[in-house]
Amino acid sequence: MQTYQGTYSYDSPDNIKPAEVTVTNKRIEIHLKDADGNPRTVFWYWYNVVLGKQHTLHHTGLPLQTLYVPSDEFASIVQQRIKRRPSNPLMAVAGIVLFIIALIAAAWFWLLPYAAGRVANALPIEYEVKFGEQSYKAIIKDFKVLPQQTELANQFYKELNISSVYPVKITVVDKAETNAFAIPGGHIVVFSGLLQQMQHPEELAALLAHEYSHVQLRHTTRSLVQSVGTYAMISMVFGDVTGLGAVLVENAHTLKSLEYSRKLEKEADLNGLQLLQQRHINGEGYIWLFNTLKKDTGTGGVTSEWLSSHPDLDNRMKYVKSKLVGVATIPVSGPIQNIWKQLKADY
Repeated sequence: MQTYQGTYSYDSPDNIKPAEVTVTNKRIEIHLKDADGNPRTVFWYWYNVVLGKQHTLHHTGLPLQTLYVPSDEFASIVQQRIKRRPSNPLMAVAGIVLFIIALIAAAWFWLLPYAAGRVANALPIEYEVKFGEQSYKAIIKDFKVLPQQTELANQFYKELNISSVYPVKITVVDKAETNAFAIPGGHIVVFSGLLQQMQHPEELAALLAHEYSHVQLRHTTRSLVQSVGTYAMISMVFGDVTGLGAVLVENAHTLKSLEYSRKLEKEADLNGLQLLQQRHINGEGYIWLFNTLKKDTGTGGVTSEWLSSHPDLDNRMKYVKSKLVGVATIPVSGPIQNIWKQLKADY
């Protein structure tokens, strides 16, 4: 069976994935890998396939799915299969209606990130800090906080000397997973499992700079607003920021595994890298951190939650490395090194 190379996307342009594509009499089979590298297959039956432009196919129904295979041979096979499928006027009309609905839905998915960004930027910082604090209190009840490591992590962050309009606070929790996440308004939660796996203080500096960048650039607020969708838009139209805040707090638990678009991840990476370089901290910490997250965590076999919510590490390493060319590196020393040694003493 001939295999063709292409790309598959759903919901929005940010969800493009490489794919291997095969064709049978009944369907198109799209072979993908998830964020953890596990194989999965998407089936498109011929009665749901709609021809697009320039080697592009669409699937009727929701969510909007698009397949691009730059092969004339594949395009010819697809056209022949579509011509041979049974003619059914009712099915054709239904397909057109579903496709139109899918296009409308796609427009909403593409518009929503923009609208969410506008809502997030319109919120006063004081309000963002307030509902962020409420969200933190709702989330942290699910964890066991490690007071000593939390104190050291805050000392470590303080030594980075990053000025901010947000009251940034680091909390270390007792959790084996390699994970960390930011909360609107300044809270950053770091799992002990991630600290245990780190080998360099520059890794922790990179992690905190990255998560802080999500706060500073309002990515966390924006993505949380986007996750509650329509209610957020309606609340802002009617000026009901109190009601919006209540909904955001109710959905605060999604912050533990909140996924950012590739664009927002790149912004946070490069902003965090700039923060490190301004402080003469080796930006190679990003590369070390990414490699730590990619490797097997060993005895527990615990999957990196940060990796699943911050995907595409190989591509991110490439653009970070491009920014490190010709940049002088200075080893971390003094208070940062001392605090790091104390943090690692328990591991």
